[in-house]
Amino acid sequence: MNELANFRQRLPAIIKALAVGIPAGYLFHRLRTPIPWMIGPMIAVAALNLVGARMHSPPYARHLGQVILGSAVSLYFTPPVVAALAANLPAIIAATLAAFVVGGIGALTLSRVSGVEGKSTFFASVPGGAMAMAVLAERYGAQIAPVAVAHSLRVSIVVIVIPFALTYGGIPLVAAAYQPEVPFDPGVLAIWLPFVFILGLLSERLGLHNGCLLVPIFAGAALTVSGVQLSAVPGSMTDFAQLMFGLVLGARYERAFFVRHKLFIPFAIVNSFVVLTASALLALAIAWYFDLPIATMIIATAPGGLAEMTITAQALQIGVPLVVAFHVFRVVMVNMGTQYIYATYLHARRLLSRPDG
Repeated sequence: MNELANFRQRLPAIIKALAVGIPAGYLFHRLRTPIPWMIGPMIAVAALNLVGARMHSPPYARHLGQVILGSAVSLYFTPPVVAALAANLPAIIAATLAAFVVGGIGALTLSRVSGVEGKSTFFASVPGGAMAMAVLAERYGAQIAPVAVAHSLRVSIVVIVIPFALTYGGIPLVAAAYQPEVPFDPGVLAIWLPFVFILGLLSERLGLHNGCLLVPIFAGAALTVSGVQLSAVPGSMTDFAQLMFGLVLGARYERAFFVRHKLFIPFAIVNSFVVLTASALLALAIAWYFDLPIATMIIATAPGGLAEMTITAQALQIGVPLVVAFHVFRVVMVNMGTQYIYATYLHARRLLSRPDG
């Protein structure tokens, strides 16, 4: 989609979203909630969208937020951190495989209770990004609407529940073993951000999902590992990235779309909590078996989007590189192995549907 298409017609709705989203972010900031500049705007814009006050996110909001976030995250990837990530590869692989099992269980449950055919509920439950799953659902002949509804609701629930649970749930927040101490250099940042923004857009044109997030992470990490010092990203810019994500998530809640699929929404919400609970149990098991921090594993195995979980870890300052590694590996597995995972799911579904005896 051309982000600038119909910009003049969408401009009043964009201004309304900013006029609502910025005060909401500031209010949540004053209330000291976790990731306030994402959760506040998301809730405010979504709520008003659902009552009919149509709002749009600004052009390239997601791309801008991802480039800023990816640039901030890339600074964590020093040689010692990369070596530590390699040592945790068994945990990353185990979590990725188990996440697909969790998604498969969620798909079977959703199909049984909602009456939606299994192909659509599979793509609605697999822990990939909403856009990527919608594209794959279309490719395999599934219904796109249930997939879009389920992912939008689940990501929103995860974004709200996990930060609050970690902040106020008594779970020990173990700070990341490494905190980047890189000076702020506006000259370097003024060159770096447009450079990776353009590369990110090009990579997405070539089919790389989340390219505006992954390109700054990989390019910046490669330079950081090589000893090249980039610039720190100020907190105000990461707050801006949160705001952009919040506006994008909130704008997905189009009233007509959700009214049209209102009968599916209760099942999708229940499925979201089933998958979220199963993922939390998975996080506890991995944290215990591999001796890793529980809070970090909860974010690393959460069934949310790569960008949303990365910015959650970055805002809470817990295990950012490990969270990124877990989610990037999962995204790669989704994009490369979906057909095989789907075939396994169908086989399991046939086995479970056989009559006893």
